[in-house]
Amino acid sequence: MKTLSRYLSNPYLILFLGIICMSLGSAKWTISIGPWLGLSFFLYFTRKVKLWKSFLFGLCGIFMANLIAVYDVFPAPFPILIMILLIGSLKSILPYFIDRITKASNYGFMGTLIFPAAFVSLEYFNTLDSGDVWSSIANTQYHFKAFQQIASVFGIWGITFLIAWFASLINWMASLQWKWKALKSGTIIAGSIYLIIIVFGIARISKTDYTDSETVKIAGITMNNSNLLESIYQDEFGKSLEIPLEASQTDPKLQEANKAMVPFIENPFDKKFEKSLIVMNANLDHLFQKTAEIAEDGAKIVVWSEAIGFIINSQEDSVVERAKTLARDKGIYLFMSLGVLNPGPINSNRLLLVNKIITVSPKGDAINEYLKSNPVPFVEQEYGSDDIIPVIESPYGNLSPIICYDADFPHFLKQTVKNKTDILMVPSGDWQAIDPYHGYMASLRGIENGISVFRPVSRAVSIATDPYGNLLGSTDFYTSKDKILVARVPIQGIKTIYNHIGDLLPYLSILLTFFMLLQRLYGVFRKKKTLHNANTSILEY
Repeated sequence: MKTLSRYLSNPYLILFLGIICMSLGSAKWTISIGPWLGLSFFLYFTRKVKLWKSFLFGLCGIFMANLIAVYDVFPAPFPILIMILLIGSLKSILPYFIDRITKASNYGFMGTLIFPAAFVSLEYFNTLDSGDVWSSIANTQYHFKAFQQIASVFGIWGITFLIAWFASLINWMASLQWKWKALKSGTIIAGSIYLIIIVFGIARISKTDYTDSETVKIAGITMNNSNLLESIYQDEFGKSLEIPLEASQTDPKLQEANKAMVPFIENPFDKKFEKSLIVMNANLDHLFQKTAEIAEDGAKIVVWSEAIGFIINSQEDSVVERAKTLARDKGIYLFMSLGVLNPGPINSNRLLLVNKIITVSPKGDAINEYLKSNPVPFVEQEYGSDDIIPVIESPYGNLSPIICYDADFPHFLKQTVKNKTDILMVPSGDWQAIDPYHGYMASLRGIENGISVFRPVSRAVSIATDPYGNLLGSTDFYTSKDKILVARVPIQGIKTIYNHIGDLLPYLSILLTFFMLLQRLYGVFRKKKTLHNANTSILEY
């Protein structure tokens, strides 16, 4: 029995389990328990082996878990992806390194706060660097809705802290060999905190009883527009190519099809692309037709998924006029998501495509034009956005449009509090490997800021959530025939504690981490000084 126990507690076996758990808890699989166990296993390993081994093998373990997790998920060339993962892994090992060098395990129950504080500090500094929270472990908990409600108090940092604290608590318990007498006080305190958080969350998500007068019917439209790219490829190369519906950004067939886009961008009006222009206009007709049908069915707001209205810049004025007429005739707000192609030579100094939303009011006025503020790295160009989230006053609350990746930036989304936004429109475009992870990331912005989120998306699950993150409606792009999301969405946002205290938790975490590092540095300095004085005394003697 003892031999089996020693085998099961082998640090390298635990490290392997940590790699598996963190991989399963990633965007690709999103098994919520993954990070809870994965962080616990990694922390166990880094505490049990020599410092240099904990850093070297811990780094390798994190790198492997990240590589498994993001392959086919992050749309970057493989060599660049490796570099990004290496840098990310070097940063990710830091909380474990801080836990080790500050000797957190020597501080008993209070020492369990050091690792989560360091972990939150790392994630927060990452947002100051890249802005987005794509890699945050908080995003993996969308199956655990009650637990997510802590984001209304501390932002996603509260979720991250509690997962990392669990890892620290488990290792503290293991270090005391699970003896209840030694664990009693700390376990009761920690258990009570987790219980209070869950009860708080359950109470919040129970608030779902909305009357019709408190909601507005919103519809989101998307479609499979691969037919256009397939047609362009056919026109350019004289052969057919079928793009899989689930194709990711790195799919070989999609990359092959994109080769035909070069001549099309340079001159879409070339006679050889006549059929492709017909397909492009037919897709646009489909969007307008569906918009009219949905409006007749009672929708007051219609949102198109990201850049689904693919047009050439010379068409834009006529398309906008068409939208004005439709919105006026049907009495709707139309958030028309367009991908506007600027024909001409391909070079890095020229904007080839503009990713925008044009909002048209029921009076038939184009009242706002929003350019995507946060283009996806390695995929999109800068669109020249002013980085301001617009607010559109309506009988259905204050409406704010952003586009897809914009919703991954918590600091950017804080504008919705100043705007008093009630409903956030997030037209998006994803791929199967990040479905439905990316959509539920956006719902966290709703919980943080007390707003409803309406996110129609191509090639993923479209969702609508209320200010508590409750699912109001969803449509799976891959199984739905008409690919239309319809939901009744609350027209009134709510105030959250996070609106008032902001990033207090990361600030306190940074303060605690900095204090512990200074204390450790002081301890090392004092020890060296004591040894120096002792040696001096011996020499004098």
